[in-house]
Amino acid sequence: MASIEKRSKGSYRLIVETGYDANGKRIKRTKTIHVSGKKEAEKELAKFIVEVEAGEYIYIAPEKMTFLHFVEREWIPKYNHG
Repeated sequence: MASIEKRSKGSYRLIVETGYDANGKRIKRTKTIHVSGKKEAEKELAKFIVEVEAGEYIYIAPEKMTFLHFVEREWIPKYNHG
């Protein structure tokens, strides 16, 4: 399930649910965007759904991952092509 929340003028939160964790809590991926209207937000939501379902959206639990860990294990393997 996916949804859009209006936050402030031109700001929307995109929410994509990906299932449930071991405790039965919903797993959600969110992204805040800044666009001119709801129609553009809907287009961005469609792109975000594809990104999450393809496993391309990197979710970072800030309390559990250091910046160094993120760079070494997430960013470098994905973006370092040289």
